[in-house]
Amino acid sequence: MSQPYYPPPAPPSQPYYSQPAQQQYYPPQTGYSPVPPPAYEQGSFRGSIAEKWNPKPKFQDLWAFLLFLAHLVGFVVLSYIGLKYLISQRALERNNTFFRPEIIPPFIISGVIGLILSVAYMLFMQRFPLQLIKVTLYLSIAMYFVAALVFFFFARNFILAIIFIIFGILYLIAAFSWRNRIPFAAVMLETVVSITRKYYGIIIMGFIGLVIQVGWSVLWILSLIGAYEYFDPQFCTTTTVSTGSRKSCSLSLYLILVYLVFSFYWTSQVIKTIVHVTASGVYATYYFLEGTNQGTGTTPTLSSFKRATTTSIGSICFGSLIIALLNTARAVLRTFADSDDGACGFLACCIACLLAWIESLVEYFNFYAYVEVAIYGKSYCQAAKDTWTLIKDRGVEAIINDDLIGNVLTMGSLLIGVLCGLLGFLYINFLLKPLLNDQSNTNLIVIFVIICFAIGFMMCVVITDSISSGVSTTFVALAEDPDALRRTKPALFERIRQQWPRVVQGI
Repeated sequence: MSQPYYPPPAPPSQPYYSQPAQQQYYPPQTGYSPVPPPAYEQGSFRGSIAEKWNPKPKFQDLWAFLLFLAHLVGFVVLSYIGLKYLISQRALERNNTFFRPEIIPPFIISGVIGLILSVAYMLFMQRFPLQLIKVTLYLSIAMYFVAALVFFFFARNFILAIIFIIFGILYLIAAFSWRNRIPFAAVMLETVVSITRKYYGIIIMGFIGLVIQVGWSVLWILSLIGAYEYFDPQFCTTTTVSTGSRKSCSLSLYLILVYLVFSFYWTSQVIKTIVHVTASGVYATYYFLEGTNQGTGTTPTLSSFKRATTTSIGSICFGSLIIALLNTARAVLRTFADSDDGACGFLACCIACLLAWIESLVEYFNFYAYVEVAIYGKSYCQAAKDTWTLIKDRGVEAIINDDLIGNVLTMGSLLIGVLCGLLGFLYINFLLKPLLNDQSNTNLIVIFVIICFAIGFMMCVVITDSISSGVSTTFVALAEDPDALRRTKPALFERIRQQWPRVVQGI
């Protein structure tokens, strides 16, 4: 059996993009001497791919994981106290009107229809990526001007109308300057969707993460209510004054509530990030190992999930801790913003806005840092350092690529959510006439429609989030090691190189 051909790297004076594609990527039919396979094909992983792809990463940032477990112990204690109090006192009042059996079907139908439409939209993205990117880009621009008209003619809010017009003009200028980047984004979107279809375990993992996230949110809400009702009589006193009654609580109650809020944000971030790192690991496996003797294995999703919940769990907890602290600080500041003290409220609003801006930057930064963790098994600090190098070198390309593809994903999620909300309204309108005729249930109908919208929206978000993880992972891998794709999938590399020549210049 003959050895596979691996073209030698081009000399520095002749970059890849200056050579004819056939001479660069394909061996001549006769009369050539095979190049010995690189080290990674021989099983030693000491070649150039070994420096990038780490098949056996070490445990990183264990202190953050241990701290996360310790914090969970505290939540479990408070949750036990709160839930036990709710059950014993029967504090939860059931609204039999809301839990009518006949209103359950539209929720189930919305979920099924939302899933079907989401899969259909994913197939549509793969078949018409270029057209979808263009349409959603111009549709996003149009929404700014439509919003400006709505505020101008109906709300009579001229300041907001002017602001939306300014943003619309700026986005239009940006779209004009980005027109040359659209073909590259289309190739990226088509490629990532095809990988998602092949490794559908990514989507299954997304749905599992969604179920866990919803269950965690319900548990947290019940625990918060129970803990507050249990500790409120112990730490709060009510005194009668001339103007009425005044309630004062000790610092202990506020610390408990802040701790529960912090726990919610930290745990939610960890759940979300595990799904993201798992998906990124699968895409990285395809990028580095698909088409090699090493192969991707039979269960790349499970392998990636194992790495995310073992060797990388500390880095995940570390990065999630930063976001949780920012979210908790904003939540506390919002309570001060609602206080009667005008100066204090104004200052709290300003600081909260600043933290919101910082939080958005950190979340975007973390999204790419977690890709570094998923691919290379790095610690969070090392991943953050390398991500900063990536952003300094390729930040503009990353932002443009994310924005172009993000428009497609966001518009699709909103469209499917609206269709599911409309379906829920039609179901109630034609099959639940008595509910509509009762004027007291008008707000309840709105809630039903909103829930149907949310179900359809979340069905699509599960798929679009997996695609977002794939786009970021592929971009990072291309920026840091384009030679891996050139060796394993030369045809795809050539397509990308034609649309983004700078890809041959690795970081």
